[in-house]
Amino acid sequence: KDIHKKQMFWAIFALIAMLVAIAIPNKVFYGFSYLLYGICILSLLWVPAIGTKGRWVNLGPVSVQPSELAKIAVVFALGRYLSGKKRVSPRHAVVPVIIILIPMLLVAKQPNLGTSLVYGAVLIPMLYWAGFKPLHLFLIFSPLFSIVSGFWWVSWLTFIIALAVVLYLVRPRLVAAAGLVIINLIFGILTPVLWGSLHTYQQQRIIGFLSPGRDPLGSGYQIIQSKVAIGSGGFLGKGFLGGTQTKLAFLPRQHTDFIFSVIGEELGFIGSTLVLSLFLFLLYRGIAIAASAKNRFASLISIGLVSILGFHVFVNVGMTVGMLPVTGLPLPFLSYGGSSLVTNMTLVGLLLNVGLRRHEY
Repeated sequence: KDIHKKQMFWAIFALIAMLVAIAIPNKVFYGFSYLLYGICILSLLWVPAIGTKGRWVNLGPVSVQPSELAKIAVVFALGRYLSGKKRVSPRHAVVPVIIILIPMLLVAKQPNLGTSLVYGAVLIPMLYWAGFKPLHLFLIFSPLFSIVSGFWWVSWLTFIIALAVVLYLVRPRLVAAAGLVIINLIFGILTPVLWGSLHTYQQQRIIGFLSPGRDPLGSGYQIIQSKVAIGSGGFLGKGFLGGTQTKLAFLPRQHTDFIFSVIGEELGFIGSTLVLSLFLFLLYRGIAIAASAKNRFASLISIGLVSILGFHVFVNVGMTVGMLPVTGLPLPFLSYGGSSLVTNMTLVGLLLNVGLRRHEY
């Protein structure tokens, strides 16, 4: 009951935030983009400075998560910078990467690796929408791909071959190509160092994802129980509030990270498909709004906002069905969490804002 009351309170606050986001002209967001970004960076620095546990800041009776609100500020900052570049080249990616890296590293240090990845997921779609070519984007982010593929020599070798093919197609200057190859080799070799820098629980989540049966009562427990819950739902589900995995508390965090498992068990394949269809429709409408917006800043932030929602849905659903490691990212609008709900409703409000003013330059 306490959880329901808190979520209802946040739902009212989130609705107000959405209406405010709709009412404010885009020019105001453009003018205050860098200021909002700076305020959010200070708030992320404030969390460890005041010694709070985890990622929360207590404001009287409620707690807020600055990393959630910082997502919007990052999109605004990227949108403002990229909207001023009519023609883009690879060197124009330096500032956007810095804009992303600062909050990304601060959030990862909290530690909150899942949310930190959201910032990175925003960057590539916004750069592409701004005019960057796909092959150039591959080269820009190749060090990241080198790290990810470096956990297994076969995948890393495949990446190096792909890098060589892309370099042949793009044909950059010899010095730039050589430097890029050296950087990727270094990043690939440093993969074990990166693994060692992860917290123990983060390592266990990845191991549990790769081999959940290795520790069925430990790191693999959540994934196993989630898959059992979804699988037992069948085609039509067990009925509303009829899930045994959730009722008997076999599934941990069922009201937050694993809410989609509850949907799969109680509403089955039909209910899960309906929920995913609604998310896909929302993302489709967001992209359509971005494409129709005459204002470059408004169009860019729309793509950034859609990227946030899409990444959350993709990772959360992939996590619950065992296709991705457990990251702690909530499912938009459905998972319990005040900061997340307010942020997501604000995102929708901003998309509606752009849609209403799509003919304005």
